[in-house]
Amino acid sequence: MNALQGIFTNAVALNAQRNLGVSQNSLAGIQAQLSSGLRINGARDDAAGLAISERLQANLKAQDSSIRSINQGISLVQVADGGLMNISESLQRGFELAVQAANGTLAASDRANLNAEFRQLHAEIDRIAEGTEIFGRYPLAATPSTTMGQTKSIKEVFAGGPTLNGQPSGLKPIGFIPAGATDVTITVDGIVGAEDDIQIFTADGKHLVGTPAVGARADSSWLKNGVSSVADVEGKLLTEAYGFQAGVSFDGNPPLVDYADTTGKTYSQDLADGVSGTYKGMTFTYTGDGDRFPSDTDTTDGSTDAYHGVEKLHIDTVDEPLFLAVTGQGIFNINAQWGSMPDAPQPKNTGPVDIVVRADFERAVETVTVNSTPSDTKTLGLESVEIDPLEKAREALEKLKQAIDKINSYRSDYGAVNNRFDSAIGLIGQESVATAATRGQIVDADYAKNTAALTRLEIQQKVSNAMLAQANVNPKFLLTLLGG
Repeated sequence: MNALQGIFTNAVALNAQRNLGVSQNSLAGIQAQLSSGLRINGARDDAAGLAISERLQANLKAQDSSIRSINQGISLVQVADGGLMNISESLQRGFELAVQAANGTLAASDRANLNAEFRQLHAEIDRIAEGTEIFGRYPLAATPSTTMGQTKSIKEVFAGGPTLNGQPSGLKPIGFIPAGATDVTITVDGIVGAEDDIQIFTADGKHLVGTPAVGARADSSWLKNGVSSVADVEGKLLTEAYGFQAGVSFDGNPPLVDYADTTGKTYSQDLADGVSGTYKGMTFTYTGDGDRFPSDTDTTDGSTDAYHGVEKLHIDTVDEPLFLAVTGQGIFNINAQWGSMPDAPQPKNTGPVDIVVRADFERAVETVTVNSTPSDTKTLGLESVEIDPLEKAREALEKLKQAIDKINSYRSDYGAVNNRFDSAIGLIGQESVATAATRGQIVDADYAKNTAALTRLEIQQKVSNAMLAQANVNPKFLLTLLGG
């Protein structure tokens, strides 16, 4: 079949041009692969392969992040174990001192000297437990950290001035006094007849100052608020919402400092006439509960003045958070002054930590939990342990054994978790190698194959160019038909 010869349509040239375009596109693809080293440089190269390779790439990045996460977990474990090692050394020394103090041949002065060193070890254990920190976390600190719930620091309560007037009394704490405060004086002026009494508690429920809540001497300021039992005190005042420790218990004992006997005493607002007591190095001076004084005729008696019944409390230094409440069923004015008052402590970041050990594209996140190991003396059962006198020294031996066993258990747990982390890193490393190899098979360019194809396509392009040039010359021969 003869091809139609014409000027406007050069089929031979068009076909040559099409073949040249095909070879140029193929050559461009080969050059892109050779220059980038990748077989897939866009979705058009291999749509399915691109999707698979992107999932594999996500897994590789997740595996790298998981290894970093695990290494952070290892650092956490190692720091915590280092702190425990130092605490263990202090406990071992404490046990050694207790054994010496338990010896009946020691003189009282010798045992007192041993006890002085024991107290220093006690303080050092708490310092390590509360100060061991990594990534903003405190793995050895007391759990839960002392929180103050809905109760504000008295620095915040009295931010507008030293006096609050017309306050309704009840059972809710006024505020807490943070550790580190010094020269604190609280004055309560009960007005409109009803009595209002100062009450001071520790965060763990120890009643330090005020009027008895239960028992034969239970004060009306409690009774008027429906408190007549230990359970009432715990359920209505010593709650976690108010900032007391979870599960706090009240021993039912009267306050450490209160006017148990007012016989022959005259009501006074002067602290020099008050009663004093000491708790853990903190000295409390209290002028007493005015309504308990016997005279009903003395105008200085707090119970006779229908408009005023002043009570005053002074604390020389505060070594742990104290809760201030005013009990009663009336209205009162309250004044708070201090020499120094730190800001409220922020709760330390304690508790278990979840460490990510796997987070592949197709799988749910997997974690390993590193539990907190509170190692302060209170948690270890050593808060009130002494090795003087002899009887306490022998009691201390058993408690120190239990504390040492607890620390050993903690360290064993950390060792097991550390080994688990090492194993997880090894597994992820192997998977990363296999994943990278699989992805490479999909996306990496085959240089041997592409080099051969490049040579072929370059030759083909040159030939196509030559044929296109020849095809473009063919219409000129039509001039011969016209006698040109």
